[in-house]
Amino acid sequence: MKPAMPEVRGRRFWSMLTLGLLLSAWSSLLFAAAPLPVPQGRVILTVTGKLAVTNAAGRAEFDMEMLSALPQHEFSTTTPWTDQKHHFRGVLLSELLRRVGAEGSEVRAVALNDYYHDIERELVVELPLLLATHQNGQPMKIRHKGPVWLMLPLSDNPRFNTKRYHELLIWQLKTLDAR
Repeated sequence: MKPAMPEVRGRRFWSMLTLGLLLSAWSSLLFAAAPLPVPQGRVILTVTGKLAVTNAAGRAEFDMEMLSALPQHEFSTTTPWTDQKHHFRGVLLSELLRRVGAEGSEVRAVALNDYYHDIERELVVELPLLLATHQNGQPMKIRHKGPVWLMLPLSDNPRFNTKRYHELLIWQLKTLDAR
């Protein structure tokens, strides 16, 4: 004989359960679906490719204020290109891509000098890749590898302090292309 399923009574329970499940599923989409404001200042980063949220023709443009309004993360680290440990602050690459509803299996990160590196989506999710806009509390300038420098906490994890990960750390980042 088949065991009896526990009985839950009332339509209200099932309505609340259904509503809860729908809200849970939609909550991850709400952040990406919110309109993206138009930059008021100089555009320092452009996101192109497969995007659900844009603020210009087929792309998402960000000025410093818009990037600073996103959830901020920070760490201190040494790098092969600097002479001492520096404190970096900015938004995680994964959070920025989520904000614009980016899809695809990789992201091409392109610098002002057209140097680029393709980053697999798995690495974007796995690694704490920071779009650093501030170094030692100050907005980063082009002459000091800014205004956006893709950074990892190299000092915190020896795994990151290798050629493989150094190649991801593009300074003077201008474009991210979700592919």
